[in-house]
Formats: sequence, C-alpha cells, structure tokens
Amino acid sequence: LLQHPLKRLEAFEGQNCTVAHEDEVRKVSIPLEHLRKWNRMKGKQDRVDLARKLIPRSILVSLVSQYDAFLGRLLRMIFLSRPELLNASERTLTFAQAASFESIEMMREHVIEKEIEGVLRSSHADHFKWMENRFGVALTKGVEILPQFMELTERRNLFVHADGFVSNNYLTTCKQHGVAIESSLHEGRRLGVPEDYFIESYRCIFELGMKLSHVLWRKLLPAEREAADINLITVTYDLIEREDYQLAITLLTFACETLKTHASEWHLLAFTINRAQAYKWSGQAADCIRVLEKHDWSAKGDEFKIADAVLRDEWRKAAEIMERIGSNGPVKKIYYRDWPLFREFRLRDEFLAAYEK
Repeated sequence: LLQHPLKRLEAFEGQNCTVAHEDEVRKVSIPLEHLRKWNRMKGKQDRVDLARKLIPRSILVSLVSQYDAFLGRLLRMIFLSRPELLNASERTLTFAQAASFESIEMMREHVIEKEIEGVLRSSHADHFKWMENRFGVALTKGVEILPQFMELTERRNLFVHADGFVSNNYLTTCKQHGVAIESSLHEGRRLGVPEDYFIESYRCIFELGMKLSHVLWRKLLPAEREAADINLITVTYDLIEREDYQLAITLLTFACETLKTHASEWHLLAFTINRAQAYKWSGQAADCIRVLEKHDWSAKGDEFKIADAVLRDEWRKAAEIMERIGSNGPVKKIYYRDWPLFREFRLRDEFLAAYEK
C-alpha cells in the first residue's frame, strides 16, 4: 500500500516528464502544464516516505513502553504478595500525609505506587541493580540478551529525544554494556528500525520479560511453583502453535536447564517434550533427539512414551501406545486433533487405523 504513490508518480513521470540520470543522481524535468499535478503526487510520496520512517519508530517506542508497564505491574504484584518487602523502602511521609489516609492498606498502596514510580524513572540498567539489591537475587549474570536489550532501550531514547541521531551518550552506554557496535557507526548518524531489527527486538523483550518474571516469581513466592510451571508451559506451547520456534526453544531451554526446581517431574518432562518438538519443527532433528535422550521415557507415563515415539518417527510404536491409552487415558481425542506434537503422526495410516479403533 505504501508503494502505490511511488508507482503512480513514476508512471506519471514516464508519460509526461523527462527523466535522466547524471552521476547516479535522478533528475526529472517537468513541463509547466504538469507541474501542479506532479507536486500533488510528489507530496503524497513524501508523506509515505515519512510514514515509512516514523511508524516503525513509533512501534518500537511503544514496545519498550509496554515492557516498562509490564515491569511496573510485576513489581506491584510482588509488593502486594510480599508486603514485608516494603520495610526496606526509604520513602517517608509527613504526619499530615499519613493522617490523610483512611487505612493502613491505602497508605501501603500509596507507598507502593511511589516506590514503583521511583524505580521506573531511573535507567533500565538501574532497574536491574535495584531489583537485585531489593530482592536479593542475581538477574543479570549470564543473561546473553542483556546487551541487546540495553541497545534497544538506548535506541528508543534516541527516537524520543534526538530524532534517531546517534549521540555520544548512546555510544558510551552501549560500550559500557558490551554492545557490539559496527565500526561505521558514529555520532550524528541516524538510526532506523529495519524489519529484522524489530523482530529481534520483540523477541528480546519477550524473552527478558518472561525470564525476569519467572526468576522473581519462583524466588519470592516458592509456594506457587506449580502455577509458575503451568504458566511457562502454556506460554511456550502457544509459541510452538504460532511456529515461533526460536523463541520457544530459548524459553524451554531456560525451563529445562536454568530453572533448578520444578513443581514435579511431570512438569520437567512436559518442558522437555515441548523443547524437543520445537527443535524438530524448526528443522533441527539432531537437537530434538539429543534432548529426548536426557530421559528414560520407558519408565514414564504413556503420554510421554507416545510423545517420544512420534518425535522419533516411530509410527508403529506410537500407534500401539495410542491403542493402549484408549479413549479415556491421559491423551484425549481433542489432543490428537489439535496438538502440534501429532502433526506428522496424524498423516500416517498407522494413526488413522489406531484412531478408528
């Protein structure tokens, strides 16, 4: 849609104007009788060019804003669930302010809002320092995407405050956080938002938000580990359904290898199966098998045995397990129809025969 004004302008110039190229510069000679119409068409094209530059910027700025809003909600839920964490707050109230609240709960709400507001007003690097100090948990050690996240937030600042032109502060901050910067990038150069960059930025924000929330959730509310596991299983399953295998693999590797404790073995096995299938559907068959071989599936439940069989393309074995599970076992009729796990198995004669039985 954005290209149509350019195509119409070029067609008009081809029919009514003289177009020449001199020293790689395109020059258009416009007859006087066509000048007014050319100006209108060129104006439309200029507005399209501006939109092509500003819309991706605006979306990127909104992406970072959504992350900040998410962080504020996360901190709020932590303080509401663990109000004793507010004891370390240095916020003070005058007697008049304290007397204006109708209850201790309202006063607590006020302190929470001011505490979060103070955190969010600082830099994104300071967010992590504050959370590490307040909650007593390491959040930045070994986080490979942190440099990417810091560059993203600094680029957002350039769009908001400097029309996208690289500043000395941008270069200094990126260097401090180990961001790999092109040798050609210099102060005064204008940055944009290429499509690939935006996709990687979305994945960076998604990954960081999920990892941050789960580390804090499990650290501060250990009694809710089962709810946390179910949440992570649901989110990564949705990613597999959307065929965003790269992000699914990243988060499932985090679930299997970084998280040290799970609500039960069942939850760890579910993470493992989903991680294996994400590798398989992304074309990384060897990694799929490598993940499967971390467990002895013969000693697990039938829902895991059939998963192992279909991911290894052992169709006859999978059909035998399917018949043994029957219509009232852990794998339901709708699961065979809907789960991505069975997408190749569903096409096999072995599956159709077992399903009918």
